[in-house]
Amino acid sequence: MSAPLFYLVADGNAFAIEDDGYMFGAAVNDDGSVDWDGSYEFTPNEEDVEYIAHMCNLLKQAQQLSQEQIQEVFVK
Repeated sequence: MSAPLFYLVADGNAFAIEDDGYMFGAAVNDDGSVDWDGSYEFTPNEEDVEYIAHMCNLLKQAQQLSQEQIQEVFVK
């Protein structure tokens, strides 16, 4: 699997989003590379739900800001 266009890395995990909005995670190796072939769906326990929701929200905001930067905002 190749790296998705948008992802954030925090605390040894990569939080990624695909073009269709599907979000998933992947482990970060000791050398700092991301193991995309071992990616996984989010199945948080009660303690992790809030953290994963927060990270997914930040990921979505990063995606929107990047797309806004690329697109023309004002047209005369």
